[in-house]
Amino acid sequence: MSDLGAVISLLLWGRQLFALYSGSDVTDIPDDSFLKPPMIANGYVEHSVRYQCKNYYRLRTEGDGVYTLNNEKQWTNKAVGDKLPECEAVCGKP
Repeated sequence: MSDLGAVISLLLWGRQLFALYSGSDVTDIPDDSFLKPPMIANGYVEHSVRYQCKNYYRLRTEGDGVYTLNNEKQWTNKAVGDKLPECEAVCGKP
């Protein structure tokens, strides 16, 4: 597979992964029908998402906001487990 093909596969896979996630429920994918990223020699793929807040809000978490998909198909953070971060309003803003 060419480098361009690998990049396109990764972009398409990421788009489908984010489309599968809805709300704060644990994502349970019943099958593996979505595109998988290409494998690399002597390495592995780590599926991850990073939470961010809208304008006038800031992320409140004890972790870094990055969650990875574990073997049980649950999104977890190394520091806080499955506790999700919250977006809190910045003082003086709507």
